[in-house]
Amino acid sequence: MTSGAACFVDACVPVYAAGDEHPYKAPCARIVVAIADGEIEAATDTEVIQELVYRYHSIGRQDAGLRIAGRLMSIVGWVLPVTRQDADLFLGLSRTYPSLRPRDAIHVAVMIGAGIERIVTADRHFDQVREVQRVDPLDLKW
Repeated sequence: MTSGAACFVDACVPVYAAGDEHPYKAPCARIVVAIADGEIEAATDTEVIQELVYRYHSIGRQDAGLRIAGRLMSIVGWVLPVTRQDADLFLGLSRTYPSLRPRDAIHVAVMIGAGIERIVTADRHFDQVREVQRVDPLDLKW
């Protein structure tokens, strides 16, 4: 499993880092570099990898999605699977937080199963989840 100090990297971080100019582009690019340099201990899950490839595939840029997903996999310490226990927890989280998107509820379930308490994401809907702490890329100080 992971260290309790690790943070979970949501799909939006590499998407913003690789994307067009946006207020999140530079902060997310710095996060990606800090992970690659070992300054940030990070994990993600197989669902984030799928999400990245799916997003870019849906806009006709599958090669970019494969490249971004592969790069994320190469720099994070862990790419966590979704286990049966995570799936069970996902169902409970989906009941507790009905407005939380299912793909995000699965990330939270994987985080809980791995003992990860922080998620780096611009997605504010994670703020409703008591079991994890959202770290906004704009709030990180360099």
